Amino acid sequence: MIKTSYIKNLLCLCARLTSIFGLVFLAILLNSCTKEPVFHQVQSTRFAMGTTIEMTVLDTSESKANEAIDESFNEILRIASLFYEGNPQSPLYAFNNRKNNETGMPVEVLELIQRSLNVSEKTNGAFDITVGVLLPLFRFRGDSLIPPDSSIVKELLSFVGYKNLKINYKKSTLSALYSKIRVTMGGIAKGYAVDRAIEILLKKGVAGTLINAGGDLRVISRKDGKPWQVGIQNPRKPNTFINIIEISEGAVTTSGDYQKYYFYNNRRIHHLLNPKTGFPADSCQSVTVIAPTTELADALATGLFVAGVTAGLDIIKKYPNCEALWVRADGKTFMSKGFRIYLCKERR
Repeated sequence: MIKTSYIKNLLCLCARLTSIFGLVFLAILLNSCTKEPVFHQVQSTRFAMGTTIEMTVLDTSESKANEAIDESFNEILRIASLFYEGNPQSPLYAFNNRKNNETGMPVEVLELIQRSLNVSEKTNGAFDITVGVLLPLFRFRGDSLIPPDSSIVKELLSFVGYKNLKINYKKSTLSALYSKIRVTMGGIAKGYAVDRAIEILLKKGVAGTLINAGGDLRVISRKDGKPWQVGIQNPRKPNTFINIIEISEGAVTTSGDYQKYYFYNNRRIHHLLNPKTGFPADSCQSVTVIAPTTELADALATGLFVAGVTAGLDIIKKYPNCEALWVRADGKTFMSKGFRIYLCKERR
C-alpha cells in the first residue's frame, strides 16, 4: 500500500515538471514568433525597350525572387512588343501606316493613349504623343548628324496636336483628323511597363523591390523597414549626383537632355521635342518627378521638361500626389513645394 505522503510528493514533482516543460515550450514558442525573417536580395540586369532594366528583389528565398523577376520581365517584353511602333505586329505600327481613317486597337492600348491625352490636357500640350511625325527627322546614330531644316519641321508641325486624335471605345478604334498624324508612346509606355511588372511582383508577395528602366524607377516598400535611396544624376557630370532622395513606395523618373543627344554648331540637339516648335526643348537640363506610378512620372517628366520651370510649377499643382525638381539650362535647381521632404536628411 502506497503511503499518502509518497503520493503527495509524487504529485508535487509532476506539477513542477509540468510547470518547467510548460515554460520551456512557451519560451520556444516566443522565440519562433519573434525571430526576424531572413530576406535574400537578388539583382538582375537585362535589356528591353531600348534600355537597361535593373531589378532588385527581396524575398525569403533566392529561387522565389528569381521566379518573380522572370515573370515580371516577361511582362515588360510583352508591353514592349505591344507599344513599339517599329514592330510590324504592333497596333501602333498599324495606325502609323494606316490606309483607312480608323485603326482597330486593343482596349489596353486605347486606355494608355487616353491617359496620355489626359496628361497632354493638364500640361497644356507640353506632353504630346503626336510628335511621332517629327521623330524620323532627328537621327542620333551615324556620321554627319545634323538637325532637320526648319522649313521641313514647320510643314510637319501642322500634324502635331493631341486634340487631333479620337478614340472610339465602342468600336475599339483610334482615328486622326489628318492622315499624316503619327503617334509615339516612348514618353509613357516604359513607365507603364514598369508598373505592370510591379503589379506582378506584388501578387508574388515579394518583400520589397526596385525596378529601374533607364531612369524610370519604381519601388515597393521593404519589409525590413529600410527606405530605398535613389540618386538624381548631375546632367553635366556623369556618375555624380546632385541629390539623393529616400522613398519607401512610389515612382521616380528623370528626363534629361543628356540621355540621347549630339552637338551641332555648339548647340545640344536631343530627343525631347517641344510640340509647339518641333525642335528640342531648351529651357532645362533635366527634370525629376516623384509620383505614385511610373507611368505618370514618365509622362510628367517629359511634359515638365518641355514646359520649363515657371509653367511647370503651375502644372505640378494639378497633381497633388506628385513632386518635381528641375535643373534649368543654366544649372540652377528648382523644386516643387513638397519635394524637399524626400531628400536625405543631411541634404534637406
